[in-house]
Amino acid sequence: MVAAVASGDSGLDSWGDFLKKEYRRPIFFCALIAIAPIAYGYDGTYFTSLLETPVFVRQFGDIIDGEPAISSSDQSLWVSIIQVGEVVGSLAAGPIGDYSGRKGGLLSAIILLAIGVVLQMIIVGSGALLTVGRLIAGAGIGIISNAAPLYLSEIPPVEIRGACVSSWQLMLAIGQVIGACVGLGAHTLESTASWRIPVGINLVWVVLLFGVLFIVPESPRWLLYRGKEAKAERALKKIHAGSDYQDSLVQEQLAILNKSREEEAESSSSVSRWSDLWKNPVERRKFIATVGILVSQQISGVQFIFSYTTTFFTLVGLKDTFIITIIVDCIEVIGVIASFFVVNRFGRRPLLLYTGVFMLFTLLVVGALGAVAGQGERFEPYLADHPSFGKAVAAMICLYVFAFNVAWGPLAWVVAAEMSTGRNRQKHLSIGTALFWVSAWVVTFTLPYLFQPNEAGLGPMIGFVYSLGALASLLFVYFFIPETIGRTLEEINFMMEARIPTRKWKDFDLATVVAKDEKKGTRGTTEHVETATGAGAGVGPRPEKPRTRRFETSFLNNKKANEEIDAVAESP
Repeated sequence: MVAAVASGDSGLDSWGDFLKKEYRRPIFFCALIAIAPIAYGYDGTYFTSLLETPVFVRQFGDIIDGEPAISSSDQSLWVSIIQVGEVVGSLAAGPIGDYSGRKGGLLSAIILLAIGVVLQMIIVGSGALLTVGRLIAGAGIGIISNAAPLYLSEIPPVEIRGACVSSWQLMLAIGQVIGACVGLGAHTLESTASWRIPVGINLVWVVLLFGVLFIVPESPRWLLYRGKEAKAERALKKIHAGSDYQDSLVQEQLAILNKSREEEAESSSSVSRWSDLWKNPVERRKFIATVGILVSQQISGVQFIFSYTTTFFTLVGLKDTFIITIIVDCIEVIGVIASFFVVNRFGRRPLLLYTGVFMLFTLLVVGALGAVAGQGERFEPYLADHPSFGKAVAAMICLYVFAFNVAWGPLAWVVAAEMSTGRNRQKHLSIGTALFWVSAWVVTFTLPYLFQPNEAGLGPMIGFVYSLGALASLLFVYFFIPETIGRTLEEINFMMEARIPTRKWKDFDLATVVAKDEKKGTRGTTEHVETATGAGAGVGPRPEKPRTRRFETSFLNNKKANEEIDAVAESP
């Protein structure tokens, strides 16, 4: 058993701890990779702005009732086709990532994104090229949605892993703000620049990410699983270059990763197989948790807000909808930032449940408001008589957005990255992100047919539809998602192998098992002896009274475990 044990609590004592030297390099590399989700967030809001941009509507729309307009079918196609590409990209990310690593996956993603962006811009009024371009760009974003969260979960130590993976949602939200601001600034231009500038800005993310690939190291976990131990050691040295204990950290983490890989091979197989995702009960549990949490994030209807904010607010009678869209996107950013302060206090699982209940409530209120207003011929007169109706709907949506981004936005990706551990890690997240995009596509494709007055005409009553998804998401988390805060990826993998029940993870302590293992002399850790002669002491031997230092990369992160292990190990 991998049994190195970290001293200290499961989280950081204060936000100032992020500035410690041992965390600076991992945070720097994660910050560079976190540019990737900006492309995903940017696409959603800039394109919804294009649907309300006069020049774009004239050049790409049809004449409906004597006025240029974009039909519901074209809205559905152009907004949702990118999700089709994202499904394809997510599925392709598995074999691409297994073969070429996290950096190889990101390189293929930015190539596809660049091609897709260029195709969208080259011919004015070509709906076909716009569709193909968004499909190809979507494939690039699909690969990003697989490779980036994996990288963000594999590089940092356990204390800062949650914050680093959560940065995915933060940068996604910032991308949405940028997209909304660009849409506001460009939509009044009386030339093709009104839509070509927003589309072309996607190339900025391409250039930035291409430069990032020359700076960041490859994932050491992927390198080790590919048998490239020398390269994995070099990558770890680059990651821990700022630490006073660089050599010790590198050797210990190599020992832990190698031992974890050996144990996994002994318990099942060292070969990564697609069939294991369903046939092997342990891998099946990981698969269900990874796929389920990502799909659950989508079925409560967040894509309705993400993809159609401006259009929906126009429908409910609000003015200055571009400004309101920016406000909603800023609330997303505030929500994600707030999550950094509450996740370590409440944990992953409780926060998902608490915010899920609140989101369910806001969706029911939106649906109830829509039911009062009615649909069809009743809706327009009701808006005219009740000018505050749209503001009430917008207020509920803002509350929903805040709650979503406090928990479900960032934590779904954190939990998915943590649940998809072991040799099939890339495959779990590949299928998970693919089904995430399938569920996103279903929402974005069907939405115009549900809320547009000339279709089903549900309007705000779609809140009732998505409240069912929110309820299903709550039930899934309660029965299938364990609490993983403070656990290393190796510990999570072991607890999956040990088949610990979902609701027992929070209080489960492996100290006794680890202690017995150490007493037998089979403990798979690398111990590092350091001098204890003062604050300036360096790493080195002290034969007369050695002291073991356990690092944050170790298997268990528990003070009680350290005490029990030492007690058992020293007993006769």
